[in-house]
Amino acid sequence: MNDGAWVKLLAVSALLAPLFLGTPSAEAAVPSHERIRVLEPARTIGEAQLTDQNGGAVALSSIRGSVTFVLFGYTNCPDACPTGMERLRELHDSGAIPHDVKVKYVLISVDGDRDTPAAMKAFLAKYSRDFIGLTASPTTVKPIAAQFAASFFAGAHDHADHYTVAHSPQIFVVDPAGNVRAEVYGASLDAMADVARALSTE
Repeated sequence: MNDGAWVKLLAVSALLAPLFLGTPSAEAAVPSHERIRVLEPARTIGEAQLTDQNGGAVALSSIRGSVTFVLFGYTNCPDACPTGMERLRELHDSGAIPHDVKVKYVLISVDGDRDTPAAMKAFLAKYSRDFIGLTASPTTVKPIAAQFAASFFAGAHDHADHYTVAHSPQIFVVDPAGNVRAEVYGASLDAMADVARALSTE
């Protein structure tokens, strides 16, 4: 990718991620695994209003009551988002998470100017009809992303008005109470499932 800002963000992520991988937890609630950063303290998510892939108004608090895997991304993403979404599809389809564990998979758009509900719906259809897509203007999503400690910014537009959006690539794990408890950096499906099982029993 030629966007210098995107390259800079990936470089920073590459430097910081190893510091977080497999960090042990002082509490047994979230098991420690390679390539999963356990957050202590957890990050509390506030309220916000977005639009889902069906065009309905949705409160961010609607994810409560389930273990939720959240990815910040966008439908025109050339690499990180398809990779992350495919990983979530694999987890969803693997059967590694017991059926009695309530789990949600959510994509929050960082490109609300282009990611209409219809665009989100078409994108999610490539992975699973169970997945949830939430979109809003970038100004609405910025403070939401900040609560997760995620970041994003749009690159320069070219002559055809094409542009990319640099964004944090990790998958966030939210507990049923609405707290961000872990960040996933390419962890195994078994490790992700283990975290989901642990959070569902708190």
